[in-house]
Amino acid sequence: MRIRIEVVGSVQYQDASQLTEAFARWLVQDRTVGPHVKISRIRSEVDDGAMSAGLVEWLGLVLNSGFSVASLVYSHKSFRASLPPRVQSAVRLVIEHGDSRTVIEAGSAEEAVQITRLLAGTGLPGQTQGPAGGTLSSSGADGDS
Repeated sequence: MRIRIEVVGSVQYQDASQLTEAFARWLVQDRTVGPHVKISRIRSEVDDGAMSAGLVEWLGLVLNSGFSVASLVYSHKSFRASLPPRVQSAVRLVIEHGDSRTVIEAGSAEEAVQITRLLAGTGLPGQTQGPAGGTLSSSGADGDS
C-alpha cells in the first residue's frame, strides 16, 4: 500500500513532500499504527543529473498483523488537526493499492471502509486508477502487501 499527503486548493503552506515526510514521522510515533507497519520512503526519480536527496512522494506501508485501518484514519485526522487551521482543510491522505486509489479527507468511518475495501481488492466505484511512479529509497520492497 502506498500513501502520501496531498495539498489541494490555493493553500501555500508546505510542499506536499514535506508533509508526507512529517506524516511518516507521525505514524512511527503513533502507538496504534507504528508497531504494525513497516514504512519506506518512495522518492521521486531524478533524471537531471543534479545532486539532490530527492523529495518523498509516497510512503510504502507493509502491514503486519494487528494493523487497524481505523487507526490509520484516526492518525491522519490527528495529524491534520496539528496543522495550522488554514491548512487543515487542504490536506488529504491519498492511498493506493494495486491499481486502485482513494482519497481520505474527513477521517470518517465511511473512509475507513473505503480503505478496507481497497486493501481487500474490491475497490469502490469512482476510484481513480493507476499508481504513481517512483523509486524506493530504503528497503527495496514496494510497500504493497
